[in-house]
Amino acid sequence: MKHDITGMSHAQFSTWLTPMVDRALFEARERLVSLLAENADRDALEAEFREFYEGYCGLAFELEEREEDLLSILRASDRFAPLQRRVAVVEAARKTSPIGRIARRMSDKPLLTDPQPEIQVSALSDDGFRALMETFANWGLFAARERIVKLQKVAPTAAAAEQLKSEFLDFFVYYLELEQFLEDYDYDPDEGLELRPEVAERLERSVAEVEAGTAELIPIKEVAKELGLKW
Repeated sequence: MKHDITGMSHAQFSTWLTPMVDRALFEARERLVSLLAENADRDALEAEFREFYEGYCGLAFELEEREEDLLSILRASDRFAPLQRRVAVVEAARKTSPIGRIARRMSDKPLLTDPQPEIQVSALSDDGFRALMETFANWGLFAARERIVKLQKVAPTAAAAEQLKSEFLDFFVYYLELEQFLEDYDYDPDEGLELRPEVAERLERSVAEVEAGTAELIPIKEVAKELGLKW
């Protein structure tokens, strides 16, 4: 197993998981909570949600390479039965492929072969957008992260190590649930932002090359193979 956390000591595991719990997402969430408490306007919320979403993508890239190993650990023990049931709900509800989820985080657009999101975030009413922000700000992922941070600071006993691992697996399942929840939302963090002239020029040149048939394109099967995904 590439990421076998079962035999790690408290110190080893705490070091291993730090890149996943010490990310910009959690700072963005705190700012989002403050803005909601201040009844900030939509422009301010949208600006912070852009940071929140980028932070989520960063966390997703950290966790996706560990996903199969963590799922294997969850499925190997009956003590994780509640988490197993939550994972089963996520897997039953998922509409996208693994490579589709990666592609969406990289380009903010789903693959054409995956179902298209039904809800456009930019089209939500102000009240609807605020309600969505409150949902994200109150996601269980953040309370789980706080429990992890506290457990990282306790005396490094074997019992504390096991508790820390259990809390991290709970954190991981909350992440899976958040990822699945986002599938229904069409969100482009760059929508409404102006491209720098040099970027716009490169995009126009790339489009022209594709239309002319001179662009060097990589088949999706090769991309999937490089990422270690089945297609």
